Amino acid sequence: MATSTVEQYLKIIFQQENTSDAAIVQMKQLAEAMGVTPGTATAMVKYLDKQGYIRYTPRRGVELLEPGRHLALSVVRRHRLIESFLEQVLGYDWAEVHQEAEQLERRLVQRR
Repeated sequence: MATSTVEQYLKIIFQQENTSDAAIVQMKQLAEAMGVTPGTATAMVKYLDKQGYIRYTPRRGVELLEPGRHLALSVVRRHRLIESFLEQVLGYDWAEVHQEAEQLERRLVQRR
């Protein structure tokens, strides 16, 4: 079972892949998006590579492998479902739901 940190990294890699034309996400981009130092990002990326979620190429970056893409998609889907629930059922303003959904996601993953 993936931790919330693993899920966050995979989600960010997935989002970065989809917002740029490049198939490879550079480490600098990933570290900035995660709000961590490049060394911290590199340590996690090496772990994700060993787990088979991504392919890490030093001095180039990372790309999702099928297991990583599958897990990232499930994280994105869960996030969107939570956002929809907050907005449609609980009446949150759409501008508020993203941050609230992030917090709820972390709580859900910690309880697993």
